[in-house]
Amino acid sequence: MRSGLVSLLTDFGPDSRYVAEVKAVLLAPAPGATLAVVDLGHAVRRHHVREGAYLLRSAVRSFPPGTVHLAVVDPGVGTERRALVVQAGGHLLVGPDNGLLWPAACSLGQPEFRELVHPDLRRTRVSATFWGRDVFAPAARWLALGFPFEDAGPPVGDPVQLPAVPPRREAGRLQGEVCLQDAFGNLSTNIPGEWLADLPECVWVEAAGKVHAAWQVRTYGDAQVGQLVVLVGSDGFAEVAVREGDARARLGCGPGDSVVLRA
Repeated sequence: MRSGLVSLLTDFGPDSRYVAEVKAVLLAPAPGATLAVVDLGHAVRRHHVREGAYLLRSAVRSFPPGTVHLAVVDPGVGTERRALVVQAGGHLLVGPDNGLLWPAACSLGQPEFRELVHPDLRRTRVSATFWGRDVFAPAARWLALGFPFEDAGPPVGDPVQLPAVPPRREAGRLQGEVCLQDAFGNLSTNIPGEWLADLPECVWVEAAGKVHAAWQVRTYGDAQVGQLVVLVGSDGFAEVAVREGDARARLGCGPGDSVVLRA
């Protein structure tokens, strides 16, 4: 069963007309059916597939099974890279075969990949530079309306995977990567939140060649205004933040940079 929900994630920019054009395709009238589009955001850094993948993985579990997730961060648009639909955990994910869908699909469990080649799942004329509108949006729309996943195209056994940068755990020392900076300047990492139990209340944060003192807290309100803190974020991973401030500005690092938390 499809939920009638389509989530939308892009790097088009919040004020871009491209977002409106994609939504126009998604929300085209369909007899006896109504779709709802939920924006996951459009401020992914341009062409930053890894950042988009992290955002998508963080958000998908907030949606009910039957949701179709449309993600477009596609620097290879118009090339021979494949268009994909993935079935995982009762959800469908649509987007380019560049690793963008892989983490979210794996987090949902037992993903099955297919190439989007059915002619009814795309517009008649396909722009070489706007597959978000002409290929991915029509496919997401029809899949959300009940088009069979199995008919979308042939199985794909070798989807592109993003290079793994696994976190490291040693006695009194955790090392990982900053995956995302949110609108508040908080820095989400790939360090599992439960690992923070290895560290004391006061910790050192190493980033961009500098060392900063920080406090472990349960929530932002447990810190003083302007204090650097480490806590478990809403996605279950370690987060570095400044209460009512900007951790990225304080630490001088951002997505893709290494971060170390130690006693």
